[in-house]
Parts: sequence; C-alpha cells; structure tokens
Amino acid sequence: MSNSSYFDAATAAPPHSVTSQALLAAMTDGWTDPRRLYGQARKARQLLDAARESLAEQFSIGTEELRICGSGSAAAAIAVSGLLAGRRRTGNVFVHSAIEHSAVLHAADRHTEAGGA
Repeated sequence: MSNSSYFDAATAAPPHSVTSQALLAAMTDGWTDPRRLYGQARKARQLLDAARESLAEQFSIGTEELRICGSGSAAAAIAVSGLLAGRRRTGNVFVHSAIEHSAVLHAADRHTEAGGA
C-alpha cells in the first residue's frame, strides 16, 4: 500500500466544507501579507501558522517539513529543488518523462543550467 497522498482534485471535486470555512476565514481575516508587522498582518500570520500546525499534525510531520505553496507550479519547483539537493553528491541529472508538466521542466532546466541545486 502506498504512503503517498494526492491533494490536487482541481475541478474534479468540490472542496471539503472545512476547507471552504478555512478559506473564507483567511479571505476575511488573513487577506494581508503575513510577513508584515501591523495588526492585520499579524492576524494573517496567526491563521497561516495555525493552518501549518493543523496540517503537520494530520500528517504526523513537523511544521518545518511542510511547505504551503500558492500554486502547483511553485510546488513543482520546490519538489524538483529538493530532489536535486538530495542527489547533490551524485550530480545534477534530472530524468523526466517527455510529457512532464511544464512547471517541472522549467524548474529542472533552471537547476541544471545553474550547475546544480
């Protein structure tokens, strides 16, 4: 049995009700940049941190092991970077299929052209 999870249902399924509630809260109270220091930004940081802690707990991982990305392209770039960083001792070759998503191909190209991860 596989230990992986697939979370990108895109338009194939409606969001879970808890997801919808969290999104609404984030849009209502956490709409600003959580890296800033003013009041609304601190609220956004609290919401983001709470989401990160909840997800990490659900997956039994540490919060530092979790990446929340704004897009699938950003997630693909992080995945490729992590893969190449983990293989740094053996080189920067990245083998992929001919029909790989363009975000994966672009991330791989950036890393291999730069001489590694």
